[in-house]
Amino acid sequence: MDDYPFVKDRLYCPGPTPVPQASAIAALQTNVYHRTDLFREKFLRARSLLQDFFGSSEAPLILTSSGTGAMEAAMVNLTSPKERVLVLNGGKFGERWAKLASAYQCEVISYEFPWGEAPKVEKIKQYLDANPDIKAVFFQANETSTGVAYPVQEIAATIKSCSEAFVVVDAISALVAHDLPMDKLQIDCLLTGSQKGFGIPPGLAFISLSERAWKNLSSRPKFYFDLKKEREGQDKGETAWTPATTLVESLIVSLEVLAKLGPQACETHHKRMANACQKAASAMGLKLFSKSHHSHALTAIELPTQVDGSKLLKYCQARFGTVFAGGQDHLKGKIVRLAHLGIVDELDLIGGIAALEMGLQKLGATSKLGVGVTAAMQALNAID
Repeated sequence: MDDYPFVKDRLYCPGPTPVPQASAIAALQTNVYHRTDLFREKFLRARSLLQDFFGSSEAPLILTSSGTGAMEAAMVNLTSPKERVLVLNGGKFGERWAKLASAYQCEVISYEFPWGEAPKVEKIKQYLDANPDIKAVFFQANETSTGVAYPVQEIAATIKSCSEAFVVVDAISALVAHDLPMDKLQIDCLLTGSQKGFGIPPGLAFISLSERAWKNLSSRPKFYFDLKKEREGQDKGETAWTPATTLVESLIVSLEVLAKLGPQACETHHKRMANACQKAASAMGLKLFSKSHHSHALTAIELPTQVDGSKLLKYCQARFGTVFAGGQDHLKGKIVRLAHLGIVDELDLIGGIAALEMGLQKLGATSKLGVGVTAAMQALNAID
C-alpha cells in the first residue's frame, strides 16, 4: 500500500502554506494592466488591508520579490558601507541577516547563541553598551529553522532603552501567527512575505518603516529596492516596477478573510494550533527542539535516534501527500518541522499529526497509533 493512488498533496512546511481556493481563483481570473485606475484601486485596497496586520501608522509597501528581497531592501535603505550592525544569530535565517550585512559592506557584530534557544536581552544590552555606534539590530521574530519565536517586545524595549539603533525585524514566518504591532512595539522596520501567514503563493514581500527610519534613510546607491521611490508611487497606487498583479488579486481575497478576525484573533488561533501540536508531540514521546518561546507558526520536533528524518519525510509525502520540512545544516535528518501557519484549520492539523504518527510507525519508531492525534484533539477541545 506504499504506492496508494488516492493521495492529495497537503502542505505542512512553513512556506509555501496552503492557498485557499478563493484566493487561487482570484489570481487566475485577473487580467488587468497595472497602470490603470482599476489596478491602482485594488493595490491601495491591498495596502490598506495589510496595515492592520503591521500595526503601522501608514500602509506597508508591497514589493514583487521573495521575503529575502524585503530583507535586502531593509539592509540597503537603512545602512551604509562600514556602518556597524548587530545581528542576532540563532538559526539559518539569523545567518542570512549576517550574510546580507557582509554583502553590503557593513561591519557585522554577530551575537551567536545555540539553535533552539532565544536570545537573552541582557546579552543584547551588553553588545549595545560596548558598541554605541551600532546603526541597526537585525533579528527574526520567528526563527523558522528552529521553531523558536523570539521575545520581540522585550528585545525592542531593550534596544530602545540603551541605543539609537534601528530595530529591524524579519517577520516572514511570524506575521499573522504572531501579532506584532510595530508602532506599539517600537519596531523601526517590519517585513514579511506572501507565502507564509497570508496564505497565497510566493512572489510578494511587504515592508513598513517607522517615521524615524523614513527620516534617516541611507545615501548608498540603490535601484530596484529604493523604498523612497516606492513610497512616493505606492501612496498613489503606483509601483516603481511591474508588480505581480495576479498575486495582488489573490492577496486581497486572503486579507479579507483574515481581516474578519483581525491580528489578535489570528494570533490566538495559531497559538491554539501550536499548543495542540506540542501536546501531540509530547504524547508520542517526542521532544520539542525549541527549548522555550515556542513558535505559533510551526513546531520543530526532535526525531528518535533510530529514525532517518529524510526517509520519514519522503515516506510521508509519497504515502500521504504530506509535505513536512526537515532540519537544516547540522539538524538535517534529526528534526521534523510541522507548520500550522496561514489559513489552516483544526482538521488540517489533525491530518498532519496522523500522517506523522503513521510514518513514524512505518519506520519502526513506535508501535502504538493515535496517541498524538488524541492529545491534539483533547487540547483543541479543552481550549474551547
